[in-house]
Amino acid sequence: MNKTEPILASRPANEEELFYLKLARDEFAASLGRSEEVAKYLIGAVGATVGFVFAGAQIKQAIRQALAGSPLTLPFLLWSASLLFAILVFFPLPYRHYQNSPSSIRRSLNRARWVKWIFLLLAALSFAAGMIVAAVQF
Repeated sequence: MNKTEPILASRPANEEELFYLKLARDEFAASLGRSEEVAKYLIGAVGATVGFVFAGAQIKQAIRQALAGSPLTLPFLLWSASLLFAILVFFPLPYRHYQNSPSSIRRSLNRARWVKWIFLLLAALSFAAGMIVAAVQF
């Protein structure tokens, strides 16, 4: 049986709902793009730091032929975790929401922003922890 459902009459959207409808059109690309830009800078910072520390370790190795053990294992693991979390900021999330539903758009936008923020925070904390551990070990 193919019965079409009747369209229910609804009230006009209020100012807050219109705001979220406009936000859905404008903010998705802008806010997610900003998170991705920050992640790009963090990836660059981690890569540069790892390169500098690796170069310093090579110079130290050349000066002292025998290093008993590498104190850089933990910092490199933390920096690798930082890179992984920063790359996950770029990972596409399913932005599921009902078309033209301000509350659904708000929930979807808040969830996407929260997930990307958590990954970005984990990336920054891993990077900082790696820097601290490297500074303590040298």
